Amino acid sequence: MATGLEGSAVIATDATVSIAMGVIKLSVFGLAGVLTPKVVTIALLIGVVAFPCTFLAKLIVERLPVHVHTAMLDAVVIIGGTMMIFGAFR
Repeated sequence: MATGLEGSAVIATDATVSIAMGVIKLSVFGLAGVLTPKVVTIALLIGVVAFPCTFLAKLIVERLPVHVHTAMLDAVVIIGGTMMIFGAFR
């Protein structure tokens, strides 16, 4: 959003980054030998559930004013950062 992306473009960019990170993680875990059939099955189940949610998110974002979407993303970043900071000091 800091680069001027709005609405669906933010979601698409996040999805692209998530796919790239997933491929990298798959490679690292595969090379480390920790990918078991159980882990792969759970990951596929999570993917099957998450995939339709991207279309739901797109529908929601298309109907939201940009300032509301921006405020929601800012809140997620602030809450996530706060949780990371206080979680790190436990």
